[in-house]
Amino acid sequence: MTGPAEQPALPSTTEDTASVPGWVEKSVNDIFAALPGQGAPLNALRDAYLDCLAGAGRGEDIDAEHDSCRQALLDQVTERRLLDTAATQALTQRLEALEADITANL
Repeated sequence: MTGPAEQPALPSTTEDTASVPGWVEKSVNDIFAALPGQGAPLNALRDAYLDCLAGAGRGEDIDAEHDSCRQALLDQVTERRLLDTAATQALTQRLEALEADITANL
């Protein structure tokens, strides 16, 4: 016998799961793809940043939540020395622009 009881439960589009619009995910992926450093540490930080953005907007101030997501990412980049100063500044500017676009498209 086969059926739902034998298959793993997967979230559907009707379930409440935090996510960002597809254009945001693509933009974040493009931003990270342009960075001089690549690899698992940056990929993990990118994923954590996307998760943070997905949860933003449930509080009172979406801009403050975006700032918090970005700052957490940048703190890890700096602490782990994953990028040089110029690359970190460029990343900061691109993420700030993306977050402004997100807010503008709400």
